[in-house]
Formats: sequence, structure tokens, C-alpha cells
Amino acid sequence: MVVFKEPGKLNTRKTLEIAIERARKIPSKKLLIASVTGYSAKMAVEMARELELIVVTHHTGFKEPDTQEFDENTRKLLKEKGHEVLTATHALSAGERGLRRKFGGIYPLEIIANTLRMFSEGVKVAVEISLMAADAGLVKTSELVVACGGTESGLDSAVVIKPANSSNLFDLKIVELLCMPSNI
Repeated sequence: MVVFKEPGKLNTRKTLEIAIERARKIPSKKLLIASVTGYSAKMAVEMARELELIVVTHHTGFKEPDTQEFDENTRKLLKEKGHEVLTATHALSAGERGLRRKFGGIYPLEIIANTLRMFSEGVKVAVEISLMAADAGLVKTSELVVACGGTESGLDSAVVIKPANSSNLFDLKIVELLCMPSNI
């Protein structure tokens, strides 16, 4: 496992190199990455030519109402190259974020998300996008995939995961930690 000295965008290329090398060795040949604006997606599409790439974006309205942060030209490029782009509600916050903002408190999915953040923000994101991709039918719950997430911008964490559907989220298994930033 590679541990980066600090989190964030500066680790994107190395995270993708590690993830791609591992994804080539699993039967599914699937690489899931989180990408908010398209920065990581553009880099991944150039590097992961022989893999099935599934890019998971923020849901529309994440930052501000009715706004999609993911670059439309990048979405078109990915689709033209035969890759998937999934824009869906976040599996580990869903409506609970709205409940917390309105009524206060903390809710079960947010507790799970914060527990995963004890590894890194990127590990939490990798788990979340795996759930979302399984819910969308883009990955099977019986296969291994490599999933990448990051902290604020870019990618800094990669894991091998056996996905699960959100309704069975505790069936998800983190099989291997490939890289993440130091949490100190």
C-alpha cells in the first residue's frame, strides 16, 4: 500500500497509475473514479484505455440548486469512447444531509461516512461510488472492481472493492487498500 504524505489533487496521476495497474489484474477490468469537474476523468480516459471506466459525478444541485459541476464536453468524450458517466444521489448522504441541515442531529448514513473518513475522505468516496454504481447496475455485486476517490479535488485513494447495492450496504467488502493519504 502506498501512503501519500498529504491529501489531494497532487496525487491524482500516481493514484490512477496504482489503480490502473491493479484493475488490469482483476477479471472485471472495471475502474470506478469520482470526478466532480472532469479533471480526474480526463486524466483517467487517457491512461486507462484497455479498462472499462465508470466515472461517478456529484449529483445535480450538490453545490447549488439545478447546477451540474461536471464538464459536459468531458461527459461527451467519455461516452464517445464507450465509458459510463453516472450522476446520481450520493449513497452515503442521500436525504440525510437535508434532514441534518433542517433539523440538526446526525443520521446513520452520515455515521457510516464519517467512520470511513477515519481512513481518508477518498476511501469514503470510493465506497460510496461503488454503492452508487451497483445501484445503477453498472457493476455486479459478485465482482471485484477498483474504485478511486479523493479529498476536495483530484484523486488520492484507491481500493479494491466487492460492491453491494445500497439496500445491502454491509455486504460491501473492502478487499485491498491500494493507496491513501496519511491521516496525520
